[in-house]
Amino acid sequence: MGRKLEDIIAEQSQEVVYTAEEIASKQLIQLRLMELLKRIGADAGFQIDSCTVDGLHQLKQIVESSGGKLRLHIDLRDDSSHGFKL
Repeated sequence: MGRKLEDIIAEQSQEVVYTAEEIASKQLIQLRLMELLKRIGADAGFQIDSCTVDGLHQLKQIVESSGGKLRLHIDLRDDSSHGFKL
């Protein structure tokens, strides 16, 4: 039987785990932003700048360090709303 992800993570140094968590968090922010843009009908060729993702990730860390949660919520002219937790 294969090893569990938790076991593999437990064997890694804290630095490796921290770096992997940072990368995964930024990728998740990027994916959620892309999905949001798709839902609101943005141009399919629109690229999300890495500085935008980094800035949102940094803001997320600040908010979470004080015990909060960061959400992005958009209300459109047609009264539809879209959003997600970062």
